[in-house]
Amino acid sequence: MLLVAGTLLPVVLFAVAVVYKLSLNERAASERRLVLAARNLTQDVEREVSSTTRTLQALAASDRLDNNELKAFYNEAKRTVQTQPTWFNVILLTPDGRQLVNTSYPFGASLPLVNEPESLRYVVKTHQPTVGYLVLGGVKRKLAFPIRVPVIRDGKLRYVLNAVITPQALASVIKTQTPVDGEWTRTVVDGRGIVVARTRSPGRFVGKPSTPSFVKRITATTEGVYRDTTLEGAPVYLAFKRASFFDWTTAVVVPIEMIENPPRRAMWLVIGSGLVLLVVSGVGAFMLSQWISQGITEAADAAEALAQGEYPCISASSIQEVALLGKALEMSADLLAQRQRERDEHLTQVEAARTLAETANRLKDEFLITVSHELRTPLNAICGWAQLLITGRLDKEKTQQAIAIIERNAKIQAQLVNDLLDTSRIIIGKLRLEPQPLNLATVIVCAIDSVRHAAEVKNIDLQLQLAQVDLVLGDPNRLQQVVWNLLSNAVKFTPQGGRIEVQLQQANSQVEIIVRDTGVGIKTEFLPHVFERFRQADGSTTREFGGLGLGLAIARHLVEMHGGTVQADSEGQGKGATFTIKLPVMVSQENISTTPIKPVEPKNLHRLEGVRVLVVDDETDARDIISAVLIQQGAEVRTCGSAAEGLKEVLAWKPTVILSDIGMPQEDGYDFMQKVRQCERQVGVHIPAVAVTAFTREEDRLKAIAAGYQTHIPKPIEPTHLATVVASLIADIKV
Repeated sequence: MLLVAGTLLPVVLFAVAVVYKLSLNERAASERRLVLAARNLTQDVEREVSSTTRTLQALAASDRLDNNELKAFYNEAKRTVQTQPTWFNVILLTPDGRQLVNTSYPFGASLPLVNEPESLRYVVKTHQPTVGYLVLGGVKRKLAFPIRVPVIRDGKLRYVLNAVITPQALASVIKTQTPVDGEWTRTVVDGRGIVVARTRSPGRFVGKPSTPSFVKRITATTEGVYRDTTLEGAPVYLAFKRASFFDWTTAVVVPIEMIENPPRRAMWLVIGSGLVLLVVSGVGAFMLSQWISQGITEAADAAEALAQGEYPCISASSIQEVALLGKALEMSADLLAQRQRERDEHLTQVEAARTLAETANRLKDEFLITVSHELRTPLNAICGWAQLLITGRLDKEKTQQAIAIIERNAKIQAQLVNDLLDTSRIIIGKLRLEPQPLNLATVIVCAIDSVRHAAEVKNIDLQLQLAQVDLVLGDPNRLQQVVWNLLSNAVKFTPQGGRIEVQLQQANSQVEIIVRDTGVGIKTEFLPHVFERFRQADGSTTREFGGLGLGLAIARHLVEMHGGTVQADSEGQGKGATFTIKLPVMVSQENISTTPIKPVEPKNLHRLEGVRVLVVDDETDARDIISAVLIQQGAEVRTCGSAAEGLKEVLAWKPTVILSDIGMPQEDGYDFMQKVRQCERQVGVHIPAVAVTAFTREEDRLKAIAAGYQTHIPKPIEPTHLATVVASLIADIKV
């Protein structure tokens, strides 16, 4: 028995030591995972606070506050709250704590003083954003905490803008994180140790103080993991991490059994197995001890090597158990090596993904800066010349020049908006084509007519070569948009006195449109990215040419929707560029006649004498411009600022035609038209109606017609087009 004990006991003790060491390592690894989970939770909360802070700072920059237009700012703040799912309301405070605006109350209502002054004093003192403590609301008696942002004007603190967040909203953020194994709960506490959010029993503990031991720990250090007792009295392991704002702390909690039971079970399993083995193997082990000892020694050495991270070397053994143990150790070593390789590969992939995300984020920031610049540039000319026109001091020539400049810059701004809308439709797959048999020569001629004046101003030689080609199946408006985009780019980037060649030819079963210029060309390194969204060869503040960098991306998508391709070629900077569009011809072209595409030029507009037109729009400026256009044509016009007023006017005045906006407060244009159609029996006649709206998508047009409108006119309106549409509706009534 002593020999058996002497043979088996070291093996058992060795196994116990290995298991104990591995259990310690596993416990340490579990604690590290808990700390990492607490860090990730803190990052999620910090990201949410940072996102809210940035949105508040953007709202704080509103011109409404500069002009003390609190009513307009109230409306703007309410719209912002609707876009932020975690916000309860927005409050505008004076530095002494008086509420000026509270989106939870009607504007102008009596508002209480601030009920959490500590963080307000911090903002007043430091002029820095901060997060307040969890408090009970003064009127609605709801738990919430504020995120405060200073509103600085002329270097002085003018207001403090606040977004109020409820614990439920914060809980929805922390619930999105992937839980660790056996997780009990996640908790967020404020700087006073009050529970702000908790995934387990929030209704019971949110707003209550944390345990004294937890408060003591988070006061002493910013991060750690230790054993503690929860508010429910359960023993747990708790990992915490202090946030970067106002001493808030997040914690991840798992039951103590999840950390300690697996090593304990493994330890008892090894000890029990050793004792059983010692009893059962008594007699046989005595005779086989010498034979087995060698194999056991090698296995022990291999296990020790494996524990030290080395590959185990085990010689072949005739003892099946020893051989199996060796194979198991080798398999374990291979598995560990494989997992190490997978970990390295995963880290490489994560690094690559992070780099891609940083690049995408940088491109997004650059694009937003470009959008701001490109929208403000024409707006500067519009506002400036409009102010000069208001003074009434311009002579007739300067007045005409001002009007022309305002119109040109308004069209530039409208084109920028259209490009953004087209890009949005492309991204969500809502862009639609209306294909028909088409001769591309007419498309090219119309596009050239649109840019001819700009080319003549720069003295650019515009050459056109049109060969006889087969018909293609395409949307004439979208293909004209593609050709116009290439031509306008060519005019923009071709210097004074340059040359632009446009060529139409057929190569087998494809029709090619080639646009070649002698402009600035394209850098070789940028050529593969020329059709990507938000990419520009020069995105710096010193760039020579404007634009959003969307036109070529839109053109490529439109061409591909037609089953074609578009490519760009350039020998380098300063050597011009060539763009080639290839579209497939129609399979069958017999008995197809096409009508040349011509721009619509309204002639001999119908006069509207005696026509009663009711205009319904909540925007005063929109009502005024529509009224002015129709009154010039002789119509009698009445305007209303809401759907309710418009319905009363329909019943009382009985207009001939109705022009209505869609997006209006309280009751939109769809509901208004449905009520008009229901009341037509009282009016005694069917009244044609036109939706005049900034909702310009195809689905918006179909929805308007389904609601009872006869047609749909997108904003901004063309006066001649508006008068023509009204005249055509009147003509239909007379017929």
